[in-house]
Amino acid sequence: MIIHIKPESDTPIYVQLVYQIKIGILKKELIPGEMLPSVRSLAGDIGVNMHTVNKAYLQLVDEKILTNHKKGFQVREREQMDMSDTYQEEFKLKLTELMIDAAIYQLSEKEVNVIRESINTEIQRREEK
Repeated sequence: MIIHIKPESDTPIYVQLVYQIKIGILKKELIPGEMLPSVRSLAGDIGVNMHTVNKAYLQLVDEKILTNHKKGFQVREREQMDMSDTYQEEFKLKLTELMIDAAIYQLSEKEVNVIRESINTEIQRREEK
């Protein structure tokens, strides 16, 4: 799996890393049961602090996407990826912010649906690769 981190971005590096790992899972570059690179190894490969990688991995554990074993971090089976109540609340907050933006910019329901369908198509395309 290739990870693209943009240090100059306003998005924190650990958040970029979380997103890249999720994309890797969608694209089946990371498969259920697979062990991720060690924190030290990945940090060295992408040139970031080990604490940054650890923070990303632990967030994915909290989101029930990874499990933490003595040997390292492992991708969960898709059936085991159950959205926690805490993350469900975060998801709701993010979606609320987006819906408020859509209302402020006066996007119609049709325009929002076109954007949503475009994103769904892109996600499905990534899953098929």
